[in-house]
Amino acid sequence: MAGGGEGEGGSKLTKKYAETYLKEVREMFEDKKYKYDMFLEVMKDFSTQRADIVCVMGRVKELLKGHNNLIQGFNLFLPKGYEISVDEEKASPEEKISEFDEAFDFITLIKERDEHVYTSFLDLVNKHWGSR
Repeated sequence: MAGGGEGEGGSKLTKKYAETYLKEVREMFEDKKYKYDMFLEVMKDFSTQRADIVCVMGRVKELLKGHNNLIQGFNLFLPKGYEISVDEEKASPEEKISEFDEAFDFITLIKERDEHVYTSFLDLVNKHWGSR
């Protein structure tokens, strides 16, 4: 699926489609709420210009790794010329806990314990991703 911000038949994506997509993401990560929360955080960072499109694409690709349907759905929201490639592997993301999941668990713990430390961490990550 190519990016371009257009849905079926070339019509612009609707708010309804965006709401449906967010619901799909939330349901996929029902047992890992922190992933959905981080997805929303990435979207917030983009809307407030704390992260550029390339940074968002990298973070979303990692968050949605193994969920090609969600990546393809996200691609519909990207501007023309931008697209997150999907992994051709058929491995289930539930087969084992990845280092990425462990990192999210740690970040969630930090967020719950000290919001200031969490915010400072996000600022550092954004600076790092922005300098790439």
